[in-house]
Amino acid sequence: MALKRISLRGFRNLEPTALEFSPAANYVFGPNSAGKTNLLEAVYYLAIGRSFRRCPDSELLGFDQDVLVVSGTDDAGQSAEIRFDGREKRLVSGSAVLERLSDYFGWLPVVVLLLEDIELVRGGPGLRRGFLDTAMAKADRSYISVLGAYRRVLLQRNRLLETGATDDLHSVWEEELVQAGVTVCEQRRAVIDRLLTGAAAYFLRLAHEPAEFTYWSSVGTAADIGSVFRQRLAATRQRSLQLKHTLVGPHRDDIRIQRKGRDLRRFGSVGEQRLAGIALRLAEADLLGAVNQRPVFLLDEIASELDEEKAGLVFALIAERGQMVYAAARRLQGSTVQQFNGSTEEPAATLCRETAPSVEPLELPPLESSSAAKEFHVEAGRVIPR
Repeated sequence: MALKRISLRGFRNLEPTALEFSPAANYVFGPNSAGKTNLLEAVYYLAIGRSFRRCPDSELLGFDQDVLVVSGTDDAGQSAEIRFDGREKRLVSGSAVLERLSDYFGWLPVVVLLLEDIELVRGGPGLRRGFLDTAMAKADRSYISVLGAYRRVLLQRNRLLETGATDDLHSVWEEELVQAGVTVCEQRRAVIDRLLTGAAAYFLRLAHEPAEFTYWSSVGTAADIGSVFRQRLAATRQRSLQLKHTLVGPHRDDIRIQRKGRDLRRFGSVGEQRLAGIALRLAEADLLGAVNQRPVFLLDEIASELDEEKAGLVFALIAERGQMVYAAARRLQGSTVQQFNGSTEEPAATLCRETAPSVEPLELPPLESSSAAKEFHVEAGRVIPR
């Protein structure tokens, strides 16, 4: 799947524009603060219904603008539109107006690779849980309802902890939490091994050294999740009453990344942390690929923090897996991309067994001579096709 066309107005500093994208590679160049990242954000917003910057819609509305409108069409003819006037948000898919963001979410599969993805590794567990939950929701929209149900019960249980309710009432809501939480845990278990095996494979490809990506659950890995969850809620009730929040459940789980027994969050180098973040994003793309969704990759200056070999390998991996929109201050002409031998459908488990990639350098052709690529220039919010 690829984004064929996007139209926007009132989005941050960007001037009203309509752009036609290549189904393969799209390069967006321009000086810092010109609006390159804003264009990537607009594509993500169109696809997901919210910003990858975790900001409210009100911050997306440009200064002195009364309405924000972003619309687009994919290569299969499916269309969508978001309109926000500062108060109300209108979501349209095809000709249908949707009431809930969960019904709109992910009509166009997207994966972002940002410099800030290093925080997926060195940041707190909430960032990694958010990554996992968003990746799962992109692959299966029904997960949004499952996660929402759990969060609503968790909120109620935490309110009880704040008010000092009776033991009987605590028991009732703990049972509700168990029932909702088991469903979340089961759905995560169904995909987590594939996701983390893929991440480990990509890290090995990029770093030429292995790392361990594991899922840590506060309710353990026993087959009977419900019984363990129920027991741990009861065992931690007094402590939870003191702290006014629930101490166990899928809202406390984490993805842990280690190399040679060292936690990359605390002891990894910046380079290792960055490569681990990229590996997670590429594994997310494969999760979408498993449900027949070739994603749109949105890259923001990612090559600037990688050496030529690693940057080339990342571009080659993306070229095999979906459409790319790459934003950077400098053009890529003259740089080197890397292609590895073998089938492009080689599974992650096979990649994991390799100790080093087999690569052949290939000079990237000038953009002007490449019919598969398109180039755009951004200057002071104006996006100009080249």
